[in-house]
Amino acid sequence: MAAMGFKVGDPVVYPAQGGGYIREIAEREVMGVVNTYYVIELIRKPGTIMVPVEKAAELGLRPPLQGQDRDALLHALGEARDLASGWPARQREIGRALSESDPLELARMLASLHKRHLSRPLSGTEHQQYRELVGILSEELALAGGGDLQEAENLLLSKLDEYADQS
Repeated sequence: MAAMGFKVGDPVVYPAQGGGYIREIAEREVMGVVNTYYVIELIRKPGTIMVPVEKAAELGLRPPLQGQDRDALLHALGEARDLASGWPARQREIGRALSESDPLELARMLASLHKRHLSRPLSGTEHQQYRELVGILSEELALAGGGDLQEAENLLLSKLDEYADQS
């Protein structure tokens, strides 16, 4: 499904804000110019966002992962790596992963933070990033499975624990 081909009711992921469903495709006048927008109802954060249809692909609007890609995301939760030992370098690593919005890289980063959490307490900032990663990836799984956000989060956390038990 190409970004330009979304229709009302389609699940979508917009990396800058989160995932949701296209509630409407509407024309709006902004600064004297009429454009067509996808109006997206977010599932984790309250509210809606508008994404210009003509810039949707450029802005990263995409369908949620499906099939093998969804399975790859769950598998990536078992691919934790050692994070930098210094807090500033670790923050750069986590920030880079969040800004790039690659779901597989986000899953690896979450796994890395989870592994770190099991051996020592996370800093306040790292805990916030951990919760943000859980939220982002739960949205992805919920939208991919047509399921509920809490069920998706439970699946995500159980997979993290399962992989942690194996290591």
